[in-house]
Amino acid sequence: MMIPGEETVPMAMTLAVKFLTNSPEALKQLKEENMELKRQKTESLEEYSWMDYISLPFTQNVINETLRLANIINAVWRKSTKDVEIKGYLIPQGWCVLASFISVHMDEENYENPYNFNPWRWEKTGAAVNNSNFTPFGGGQRLCPGLELSRLEISVFLHHFVTTYSWAAEDDEIVYFPTVKMKRKLPIRFIAI
Repeated sequence: MMIPGEETVPMAMTLAVKFLTNSPEALKQLKEENMELKRQKTESLEEYSWMDYISLPFTQNVINETLRLANIINAVWRKSTKDVEIKGYLIPQGWCVLASFISVHMDEENYENPYNFNPWRWEKTGAAVNNSNFTPFGGGQRLCPGLELSRLEISVFLHHFVTTYSWAAEDDEIVYFPTVKMKRKLPIRFIAI
């Protein structure tokens, strides 16, 4: 991938807007948290910093839930370099295996009501960083090096979007295969606040 995040981060932003449009209570809480940060920065005349954005707990919950529910990278292919046995199944050397993130993110054993957008679930489970059931950035040796930058970009976008605009989104649906995208690119009407 020549320019990582070129398509995935904007899609995460788009899906966050879609999920928030359909969850007025989450949007209200996100807006309140970000308006408070904006008020503090306006009064103190301080510039925004990386720490400001990552210290917004509900914003981070919205990002976690968007990434979990959206499954922007829905799976990865891996080739077995040697015979491997996993849970009683033999995967012979040279075989290709599809590791599905969707199957983990949508498993009811991992997430209650997994098909519902629920950013409050992250208050209960805590940080997503060390959760093996949360893999939007992969894991292990192949963990996405842009993880923190991606989260920061989404945080900055959400902050400025919800503190500057209200909006109405037209009905649209998510297409999950072969890649995640919006069928109609989520048409929205902005109103400056």
